[in-house]
Formats: sequence, structure tokens, C-alpha cells
Amino acid sequence: MKKISTSKVRFLLTFLAVSFATIQIFAQKNLELVSRIEYNSIANDIWHYTAPDGTDYVLMGLRSGVSVVSLADPANPQEVKFIPGEESAWRDLKVWGNFAYVTADQNGTKEGLLVIDLSGVPDEVTWTNWRPVLPGQTDTLFTCHNLWIDEFGYAYLSGCNVNEGGVLFIDVFSQPGMPQFAGYNDAVYAHDCYALNNRLYTADVYAGQFSVFDVTDKSDPQLLATQQTPFKFCHNVWTTADGKTIFTTDEKANAPTAAYDISNLGNIRLLDEFRPAATLNTGVIPHNAHVLGNYVVISHYTDGCVIFDATRPDNLVQVANYDTNPDFPNGFHGAWGADPFLKSGLIAVSDMENGLFILKPTYQRACYLEGKITNAATSSPITGARVKIQSPDANFETSNASGNYKTGQVTPGTFEVLVQAKGYFDATAQATLVNGEVTILNVEMTPLPPHTIAGRVLDKTTGKPIVGAQVFIENQDFAYSAESDVEGKFELPAVLQGEYTVCVGSWGFENLTETKPFTGNSELVYQIAPAYQDNFNTNLGWTVTGTATKGIWERGIPKGIFAANIQWRPAGDSPNDPGNRAYVTGNQGNTIFDDQVDGGETILTSPPMELRKRYNRPQLSFDYWFYNSPSNNAANDSMVVKVSNGKISAVLAVFATNQSNVQVWTPADTFDLADFIEITDDMRISFTASDRVETPNVVEAGIDNFRVWEGVPNELFVVKDELVKMRVYPNPFNAVFTLDYKIEKAYDKASLLIFNDLGQKVQEIKLTDSLGRLEVTTDFAPGVYFVALLLDDRLSEAVRVVKGF
Repeated sequence: MKKISTSKVRFLLTFLAVSFATIQIFAQKNLELVSRIEYNSIANDIWHYTAPDGTDYVLMGLRSGVSVVSLADPANPQEVKFIPGEESAWRDLKVWGNFAYVTADQNGTKEGLLVIDLSGVPDEVTWTNWRPVLPGQTDTLFTCHNLWIDEFGYAYLSGCNVNEGGVLFIDVFSQPGMPQFAGYNDAVYAHDCYALNNRLYTADVYAGQFSVFDVTDKSDPQLLATQQTPFKFCHNVWTTADGKTIFTTDEKANAPTAAYDISNLGNIRLLDEFRPAATLNTGVIPHNAHVLGNYVVISHYTDGCVIFDATRPDNLVQVANYDTNPDFPNGFHGAWGADPFLKSGLIAVSDMENGLFILKPTYQRACYLEGKITNAATSSPITGARVKIQSPDANFETSNASGNYKTGQVTPGTFEVLVQAKGYFDATAQATLVNGEVTILNVEMTPLPPHTIAGRVLDKTTGKPIVGAQVFIENQDFAYSAESDVEGKFELPAVLQGEYTVCVGSWGFENLTETKPFTGNSELVYQIAPAYQDNFNTNLGWTVTGTATKGIWERGIPKGIFAANIQWRPAGDSPNDPGNRAYVTGNQGNTIFDDQVDGGETILTSPPMELRKRYNRPQLSFDYWFYNSPSNNAANDSMVVKVSNGKISAVLAVFATNQSNVQVWTPADTFDLADFIEITDDMRISFTASDRVETPNVVEAGIDNFRVWEGVPNELFVVKDELVKMRVYPNPFNAVFTLDYKIEKAYDKASLLIFNDLGQKVQEIKLTDSLGRLEVTTDFAPGVYFVALLLDDRLSEAVRVVKGF
């Protein structure tokens, strides 16, 4: 992209001076906007340079190059130089002495290591590119993903196009501005790295771990330890100054910034996991974490710049935040880098879409709240109790297996604390919080009393018991299920007091859903009418087959997958039916590739349905979800809906889409099943989602709100004798009328006969199906006629029709 000219740079001064028409007031706490520069090139990483006269400069990585910005007046930053480069989504920058070193990592780029001489700023900035063929390599050094420069002047280049992406050791201190090769680390891809006191820490993103090396001898590094990170996608590492604690980020949705005790590399211990409470489980992604004293400053993509107090690394508490990009709720947008190491104490943030932000931090110690949650009746610890300080600060924590919890916030004062746990009445207590101090609050909780829920499930039309009916009750904490016996009886013992959603279902009957409080023993009677309906809140016997290796149909509460501004899998069931469950193709993973249909097809098939016996003209409806996006191939997959009658099958619909469509739950067209196949008492519907093995790509599908219903109720039939049900419309007609019929008796041959008012046959049409809809075209004169069906040698009752002019 072309760099924006200096005359077009929009400087945003102090936060209070910015008009609402110019910039939205972003969410903030203990971080104040000093100034801002917008670019017409997407930003990536950021670093700083402090000139001999004490002036801070920001080195702003852009896809189009590097922008050098003077902070001589932080409220009025000035770009003093732009260094154009090849288009690259990834740039990383670090400084040693008067030289900046910059990596670029984009397929096809050949910048090598960009060396920028900053000794002449602001008047003169020059640069060169270092592109060596390193010892033992055949390829020229063209790309690297990241770099770090330690306190001794060694640069560590990671993710390069040589050494399999393993770290390169480069001497940048012996001959300033003229890098010298010093050695290789293990030939294992490192996404990022950090070094201190001759210890190298690598973020082995694809191995899902961080590694620790002794690099005292650059010609012979020694692996000391490895440790898997919470989401197995370690993107960034940074340690405290004493080297006893390391912080890691996993670049995944909902992943934490994790703290580990590394004082004993033979026993690395996970201390705590930090996630911003205000955006918990919304798909936000941490990017890079930097340690400044007792604080960790994170560029947290769509959350902006986030700071937590790490004084107690086993209790990480957020103390500051500034959202640089409220336009996106999650995904790879917003704050890429946050540099807190400027001499002025300001923080420079690079926002991918919104450019450079200069922020003034207030580093305020956290208030800590810690204690234990126990059962008031038994004194046993309660695991998973949710502790929430009732204040405007977003916060909460859950108790561990020992009942202990550790939480906090930045705002001091006296607050109510709400404690909630499954199986217990809510508890409240009061705590006084002080910055930099630990308040101990132990809470006892009273268990909920259990009750017995019993009853019967009956056929609404006959009053007879329904055998095998599924009774399922749940709330956000508990779920219970039972099946009715031969008398239609069911029992749910030891149901804890609370309000529940009750779901009752049996294949061949309507679903029943209601919300009901249970505060004592209950005796219930549920009556459900015959129908073929399934909102999938109970298990009514659908079967799953197929060849797919993953993305298999499963019934559950859809978890949802949102990435790249696309909803790939629904985050909930269809809004058109009660309850919260549906069938979806895989429901366990956290990314678009974890659970999408792969390696073939997955087939969801209904139990058999007696449609001929129950319906005159069965109609099918359902809601569906289908998303197909290309990977390395065109979006050429589909979901096929079929109906079978025990003898043959027919295709009802084929659903397909492409990358440009964002899917939502969609009601399918109504299917008149008799238009597709002969109706029998052994009917099944199947849904087949597939990923073509020869052209794999992303496939996600869902089914909900399944229903079969009557298209022609009995009262609409004019003839209802022992042989047939039949109606003719419109009546009178001109040239064409429609016949709906259903043959009720066994037969060998059947025909439609039309007689005039003299009893003479004027038209005969042979019938091939026992149920159907037939459009009849006539060419006889206007007048009165009679329509009947002939079954072998038996003639049905006739319908009197009038043909007009």
C-alpha cells in the first residue's frame, strides 16, 4: 500500500480535546489517549528508539514499510521518515545502539534483515538490507517472522526461511550496523523468542509449547526444558527480570495469557491464566505480552491494550485497558503490538486498522481478594464456585479443587461479593479491598434440597400410556432424564431445587416443552398428541452413519464457531422452536478446522414413520444451516436431503453455498412428500453432509425444528367412503381441475373415471400411486359431471363437479 503523506496524517491530541465527530470514545481504564496517527497501510508490530538527546521515536511497522515517528512532543507526533518495503503482513522491529533491525515475513519477500541507521534522526535516516547465505545453508536469508535482541547485543531471529525456522544467533554489537553470524539453535520452527541472561525462551507455536535453552555458547546451545501451553499454540514468551516467571500467549480465540513458575526447570508449574473478564468467551485473541516491572502489557487484538498486575503471578488482575478498535468484537483485528518501554513512560500501540496510538498509563496496584468456599453442612470444599465482586470492574473467578479462589480488581473500596455454585443457594458477603493488599474472604454455602419428580406420559387422543417416552429436565447447572415404563410412569429422584426447562418427547408424538420451578416433590401428568416432530431436546432415536473422519452429526447445544467475520457454525439452535438443542456436524472444537466435515460424508437418518396410516397428504418442514467455504479448492460441497419409503429413495433438496454467504438458521421450503415418492408406513428422512475427498474444504451443517404435518385435513375431503378419500377443486372449473386422493383399501389396478349427467364415461386416467395430487385437463362440453375412482371392480362414491364456459 502507498504510505499516507504527512499532510494527510490526522493527529489526535489529548483524549479530552478530541471531538466526538473525529473519534469514538474508546473503552478505557488507567490508560489515557495522548495522540494518534492514522495510516492508509495496515499496521503490524512496533518498537522504540531513544536518541542520545533523550527524544523517543516510534518505529511503526506497516505492510508497506516502516514509519519513523518523533515523540519530541508526544501530543503532536511527527513522522520524520518513511522507509518503503515489500508488501508484508508481518514485520518485527528491535533496536541495538543507534541501529534498528527489522524482519519481514511474507511469501515472496526478499528483504532479509533490514538495518536502519537512526544516528542522524530526525534529519537523516539511512538503511541497508542484510541478505547473507549463512554457513551450511544453500538459501539466502530472505524472510524471518520475528526477532529479539538481548542485553549482550545478540539478535535472535526466529521463523526464518533457513534452519527450518529455528532461531539464528546474530551478533549486532561487534560491528554496529553490520550483523555477524554467531550460530544456530535447534532446527525447530520458533514463532517468536525472548532471551535474558543467556537463557533463550522460544515460542514453538506449531509444537504447542515453549522451550528453554542455555545459549551461553552460541555454537552449542543446550535444551533445558519444554512446557506445553494451555491452547497448545504458543505465540509469544516473556520473562520477569529475575527469570523466575514466564508469561505466554496462545494466539487462539478465548486463549489466556498464562504465567508459569520456571524457577525449577525440572518442575515448571502453571500459576494462573489471565483472560479479560469483560470479553470472556467471546472469541477475543491475545497477541503479545511484554513484562514491565511487576506489570504485563498485552496487545490483545480487539480488546486493545490490556495491562495486568503480575506482582502475585498466581493471581493476575487486570488494572488498565484501552480499546483501540471497537469496530470488531473478535478476530485478527485491533492492537498488534504494545511497547511499554519508551523512556517517557508512554505506551506506543500499533492498531492494525487505526494506526498509531500514544497512551499515558497509570500503573495502579491491584486489590486482591482470596479465600476458600466450603459446604456449610459438611465443611467440604466446593469446586467451581463462581466468585464475583459486585462492582463496575469486570471480574470473576472460580474456586479450584480445594475450594480456594484468587481474584481481585483495581478499584478499592467496600463491595458485596456474590458467590454462586451448582447445587447451592447463592451466598453474599462483604469485603473491603485495598490497592496492593490481600483481603481474605472465606464463604460457606448452603446446599439446595433434593426433590423427587415423578409422573406419567399419556397419549392425548386416547389417554393410553406412552411407553419409552423421554423426560428431560435441565437448567444452567443440572440435567436429569428418565424414560417412561409400560404404564407411562417416570421418576426423577434427587432433583435439586430450582427452575427447570422440561422437555417430553416420544417418536411419533409431538414435543412438549415448558419451564417449571421445582421447590418440592412433584407428581406430573404430560399428555402429548400423535405427530412426527423433533426439536432434538430429547433423544428420539435418530441414527448417524457415514465415512467422514470428523464433523460427524451430533445432537447438542451448538457451540458456534466465529472467525474471519464469518459465523461458520451456529452459536445456538434454531430460534423457531423451543429448547436449545439441534443436530450439527461436530460440536467439540474451537476453530473452523477442528470439527468441520472431513474425509467423506456423515448421514443423519430419522426413525421410521407410518405416514400412510397417519396422514392424507404428509408435508415435511425443517430448519437448516449449511456453510461451505473453500480451503485450497472451490466450495463444491453440499447437504443432500432424501426421503425413502422402505423400497426406494428420492432427493428432496440439495443445499450448497460459497464463501460469500454468511449463514443463519433458515426454514427450508415445505416438501409435499407425495410429489416425490409413494407414501408408505416405512418412511425415513436423511440428511447427508459431505466433504469431497478429492477436493477438501470447510463444511458445517445443522438441522433443527423437524416436523411432518397434514397437508389435507379430513374435513377438506368431499368423499370419505370405505375405498377412498377424495376432493376436487376448483369447483366449478373451466378446463382444468385438481384431484387430491388417498386410496384406503388394497387394490391391483386403479383409475380416475369422469361421467356425464347421463352416466356415460367421458374420460379415464390410470393411477399409479395410492396417494396423490393430479391435475386433470378436460376437453368435453360445459355441464355437470361426476368424478369417481375405480379400484379393480369397485367404484367409489362420486364427486359432482360443474364445468363452466
